[in-house]
Amino acid sequence: MSHLKQLIDLGFLVEEDSKNVIEKLDENDFQKLIDNLKKEKVFLVTKNLINKILSKEIEILKQFKPIKSFTVQDFVKTLNERYSFLQNILLNKIELKNVVSINKASSGGVSIIGLVKDIIEKNNNILVVLEDTTGDIETLMDKKLAEKLFLDDVIAVSGNINNKILFAEKLVFPSIPLRPVNYSSENVKIAFLSSKKGNKEDYAIYKNKIEDKIKNKIYNITKPCFIKIKNIIILIIFGFDPIDLLNKRYVNIDNTDFLIDPIPDILFTDKKIDTNYKGISIVSLDKVINLKTREVKPIV
Repeated sequence: MSHLKQLIDLGFLVEEDSKNVIEKLDENDFQKLIDNLKKEKVFLVTKNLINKILSKEIEILKQFKPIKSFTVQDFVKTLNERYSFLQNILLNKIELKNVVSINKASSGGVSIIGLVKDIIEKNNNILVVLEDTTGDIETLMDKKLAEKLFLDDVIAVSGNINNKILFAEKLVFPSIPLRPVNYSSENVKIAFLSSKKGNKEDYAIYKNKIEDKIKNKIYNITKPCFIKIKNIIILIIFGFDPIDLLNKRYVNIDNTDFLIDPIPDILFTDKKIDTNYKGISIVSLDKVINLKTREVKPIV
């Protein structure tokens, strides 16, 4: 027996544009719909009502937790966790050949993964001191190659070693991989707002909260944070260049790391950047994005 006929047999009236939605429901969702309709004593079944009943809760995957009292041990732990996380990413980069630890790098062509211990300007080049758990090595690279580097970044450098100096030919960040765009199966709109001025979206994200307009529910958040809506992973982060953080895969706020993991499908930023980067939609303030089409429009 079809889902539609079962509802009618139970005495419900079904709005015309909700019939296809009902027939496509799996058995678990259909039973959940029936249970809620009976509980709420609903007479007319509409598309909006179905969405409200079956819409999943917003899932907060991870959010920033500042450390109030910071010790030397905390600092060392932070660097070790950052290095381990980013090293594992870099080890899987196919462009890196002959990856060795620093204590085994003697001569010839090698790739080394290390934490940036020092950056020194030397003539027209930059001398970068890289450190891993086995030691450190001086790496000479072109200024342009090193322009995005900061202390304590974790990178991989490929080049040739001569007189105990690594002459860099390639610098690799632990950047996110290129991926297919992930779309929602549902026509859902999320607005990213600086103030309360949107009115046609299903979800509204503000500076410190998320409004679920389907379930009429508010979630308080601490940025940066990862959330999931309709199986779409969203990163909300202010104050950082979005391309830079997706390449470096971490940010440090008040001596506390926030690792960019998992890889987001959408990134909401306070920077004036709206673009698609390796399958990720980067969306600025006062824009609305449709999860089904990934189309971004300004709030008017």
